[in-house]
Amino acid sequence: MQKHRPVIFTIIKLILLYFAYQLGFSTIMSLALSVLPMDMTTATSLTMVTSTIAMTWHLIHFKYVRIAQDKFKEVSLSVLGASIVFTFAAMYVLNLLIEQAGIPNTMEDTFIAMSHNPFGILSIALLAPILEELLFRGAIQGTLHRTVKDPWVSIIIASSIFGVVHMNPAQIPFAFLLGMMFGWLYYRTGSLLPCIVGHVFNNSIATANMILYGNATIEEQMPSSAEMWLWAAGATVTFCLAAAWLNKRLKE
Repeated sequence: MQKHRPVIFTIIKLILLYFAYQLGFSTIMSLALSVLPMDMTTATSLTMVTSTIAMTWHLIHFKYVRIAQDKFKEVSLSVLGASIVFTFAAMYVLNLLIEQAGIPNTMEDTFIAMSHNPFGILSIALLAPILEELLFRGAIQGTLHRTVKDPWVSIIIASSIFGVVHMNPAQIPFAFLLGMMFGWLYYRTGSLLPCIVGHVFNNSIATANMILYGNATIEEQMPSSAEMWLWAAGATVTFCLAAAWLNKRLKE
């Protein structure tokens, strides 16, 4: 236990910093609201943009993630493409199951409002996915990989933290399972690129969906329940095929 103590302290410190940056910039934006012509959605969006940029800078500046090293080593376009297919299939099935389970989405209204704000779109679709992969896969999972023998233990711990910090019932299981997928990709490729590409794709699709359909569920967007489940079956098969292809390709 003692040999893992520095790792535990590092992870706790990173999570506290993650929330500290959000709290600090939230306080600044709250003060700005009283003197600037800014609505709450813009203030929230700018808080996310500025805190995300600040935390990203912190991770890189203090070398929790070393950009010049293999964290961003090149992967083939076929692997990046398969990662997108892998992510898209999983996100459809996971979102459907979470909706069918009736898990409440306490942040839904906030995210929909942010999806109609340029700073909100920038934050949700691009900046947040990049930071989250740098933090949860690059810094936290990477640190665990160097001290824990079983890679799956590192992946599960990092993914659990990733899920819990979202603090939104509907996002917690989704983020945990997505984190497991990206954690596996990071472990197998040694690169954050497929994780970032997949995560940006996931959040961009979610943002576009909120812009087009608001809070409509997948069932409400589909012509019929049968077609919805047919898509789910197709997505499950696609996910399995993409995972099998990646597993085989990444062994070579």
